[in-house]
Amino acid sequence: MSGPLDHLKVVECSIAMAGPYCGLMLADYGADVVKIERPDHGDESRNWPPFFAGSVSHYFAAVNRNKRSLAVDLKSPAGAALMRKLALSADVLIDNFRLGTLDRLGFGYRELSAVNKKLIYCRITGFGASGPRAAERANDAVMQAYSGGMSLTGERDGGPVKMGISVADIGAGLFATNGILMALEARHRTGRGQIVDASLLEGQ
Repeated sequence: MSGPLDHLKVVECSIAMAGPYCGLMLADYGADVVKIERPDHGDESRNWPPFFAGSVSHYFAAVNRNKRSLAVDLKSPAGAALMRKLALSADVLIDNFRLGTLDRLGFGYRELSAVNKKLIYCRITGFGASGPRAAERANDAVMQAYSGGMSLTGERDGGPVKMGISVADIGAGLFATNGILMALEARHRTGRGQIVDASLLEGQ
């Protein structure tokens, strides 16, 4: 049975959870998602235990089903050419790398949308794409602490405790997915894509 998004081509440039969770939602509903991974060791979550049959990370499998992966060195001429070819034929690009990484490599929204006007460019960051902390690194645990979310968990007389699952990452991934779907609806009327911004802080 075909899915409601089986007409969409998605390029996912992301690691760990937030971006992969967004890509997972689109893939589960039928989108053709190509995940870009580093040639040396791929998505870092491939190495996080526990493992199925001693080789496949539970964590990686949980958020990367229904996707195809490509190992691409985006800094090499061949890798850059491949990435550009994929991005210029895509409906959606998910950017969950550190803020500005794809821009520095020539794959920012301004460059790509000038050629691929229908492209929906979804940027998922830690603190948001603007503001005084935009350039800072962040992960789920940091954002749970920074937002005050950890103050809701733990023992009555104890200190803050991390929530059991990656709620900031998952929240960001869900907001990103929702933003992409709204941008697709807008594209039906305008014929043009746009930027979608989501962040771990907003997710938390």
